[in-house]
Amino acid sequence: MKPKTALGIALAWLVGVIVHLSFYYHPFSHGAIQELSIPPGSTNAMIARALAERELGGHPRLILAYLYLTNQKSLQAGEYFFEIGSPIRDLVRSLTQRIVGGRRVTFPEGFTSSQMAAVLEQNGICPAEDYLALVGNPSHFQKDWLDDVDTLEGFLFPDTYFFLPSTDASFIIETQLDRFERVFMNTFREEMGVLSLQDTVILASMVEKESSILHERPLVASVFLNRLEKGMRLQSCASVVYAIHQETGQYRDVLSLEDLRFDSPFNTYLVDGLPPAPIGNPGLDSLLAALRPVSSDYLFFVLTNNGEHAFSRTYQEHLENRDATAQ
Repeated sequence: MKPKTALGIALAWLVGVIVHLSFYYHPFSHGAIQELSIPPGSTNAMIARALAERELGGHPRLILAYLYLTNQKSLQAGEYFFEIGSPIRDLVRSLTQRIVGGRRVTFPEGFTSSQMAAVLEQNGICPAEDYLALVGNPSHFQKDWLDDVDTLEGFLFPDTYFFLPSTDASFIIETQLDRFERVFMNTFREEMGVLSLQDTVILASMVEKESSILHERPLVASVFLNRLEKGMRLQSCASVVYAIHQETGQYRDVLSLEDLRFDSPFNTYLVDGLPPAPIGNPGLDSLLAALRPVSSDYLFFVLTNNGEHAFSRTYQEHLENRDATAQ
């Protein structure tokens, strides 16, 4: 074989490898999803830049080269969810055939890890047992702020996410922990309240369950902190609901006197101090309420007929508020 022929074959092979890697290679992505909005009237150049800005497809010129070589002129506007690491070929195919992809998964604030696991399994994202096994294994995740944590309950940030079917449970939890770190940890490190991170999250989980009204949450947090300071039991009904569900799998909308005697370390009617772990996964408002409670001398609160809480300083005031609510 002549040297020039061999060189030509080598160059052709090299070009082929480059083209394959550039347009068709699909690195492992764990199912991570990136959202992309393509407005009507977008040109190929605009779409290429939008893809590159979302770290999809590489450099805009590479994307434009593929569009030119494949004569693509029918890219469609819309809302898309792409798997990070998808090759340019697949991205363009989705844009021409209007393939949206990805599944929207929403975890409401206050959801427990068991509820999150059920949502994931129902949507075909991952088995509930895989998710829950990792919830009980914080050391699996390399986060220094989890060093003293025994369970990830409370740190699985509730939000809307996009995952592909059969996504690894480890990636899902990593995504939630990353979201928790981004939205709260910097604030916590800067302000460092009277409680540790673990206790702040525990308190926030109780606040989340006790009140759905944003302006009340710092007051609810202050009541619990005031009771802790005075050595009073917290007597949170939400902790009893969680305790019963953990042991029996049953949810209680209304608690009986017998329920309040339910034997569990999470029952704050029976045990002193905070529960041993969060009783759900609080949203940012409850986390901030636990970190920034208002200064008050309230020791009691009761739910009123209008959906808000009446706060009181003495047990007698509390009884009066409770009687007024019962009327």
